[in-house]
Amino acid sequence: MSFNLSIITVTKNNKAGLLRAIECVRNQTYKNIEHIIVDGGSTDGTKEMMNDGKWMMDNVKFFSEPDDGIYDAINKGIKLSTGDVIGLLHSDDLYADEKVLERYAESFMRPFDPSTSSGQALLNAGSNQGDRVDAVYSDLLYIKQKFEVQSELSKENEVQTERQFTTNYSLLTTSYSVIRYWKTQDKEFTTEAQRHRAIKNGWMPPHPTLFIRREIFEKYGLYNIDLKIASDYDMILRLLFKHKVTSYYLPVTTYLMSIGGASNKSLKNILQKSKEDYLAMKMNGINFPIFTLFSKNLRKLPQFLARDL
Repeated sequence: MSFNLSIITVTKNNKAGLLRAIECVRNQTYKNIEHIIVDGGSTDGTKEMMNDGKWMMDNVKFFSEPDDGIYDAINKGIKLSTGDVIGLLHSDDLYADEKVLERYAESFMRPFDPSTSSGQALLNAGSNQGDRVDAVYSDLLYIKQKFEVQSELSKENEVQTERQFTTNYSLLTTSYSVIRYWKTQDKEFTTEAQRHRAIKNGWMPPHPTLFIRREIFEKYGLYNIDLKIASDYDMILRLLFKHKVTSYYLPVTTYLMSIGGASNKSLKNILQKSKEDYLAMKMNGINFPIFTLFSKNLRKLPQFLARDL
């Protein structure tokens, strides 16, 4: 069975990170992939680098123009994509290993069985949606990273302290320490009511780990670019809470996210994120959004204590 994945990488003035993202996708064992790179009009040589035929392989699409923020850029990538399922890899981030996309593809291709509660079965709320899963998510690590072009590494640089994980690609060596571990679920949701209750209590899957079927975007819409920081949370609520799409939890760490995202850059951004989260809750039918907002933020605290991989 042929099954195609579209991976969208959004970038701007991050040439080194983009190189690493390209290598990360290229080294995946699953090969039915198109890699769509959406550049926000970089001025650091990104466009010149991508115009070099070395990087423009058959499965790579590169598009560059100014955009209206990260969600506008993701929407452009979705419109350019042709795969059955769409996932993300931002240029600051990494996949945890070379088998990540293989695991996602297998999850989408297996039958959906809402009557089974096994962690190995595809299940979740919304059995009226048919015999397949529409969204898959997993676990995530927040990392603090250091990466250098491999050819420039000295013996001294190769020996680094407090290294908890190292990923080697042909162009870059990336070492990092784990800051937070986001284990998405302790157990499966076997009913729609369980998932809805969890969402009302502040639960959400890590957005970068969320892979979604193309027709789900076509049916329920793209990212809301009026929300500059919380459009990802709005999408999660829209799909998993409001429209009850079928979903599956892949209980492994697949995504390594660099600290310092837009929502946490400053106190102003943190307050803006809370305001937009509240609006997203109201738009998607969450009752008592103040309680959900408080619970959502409280859920982050255990992530700083966990260090499992």
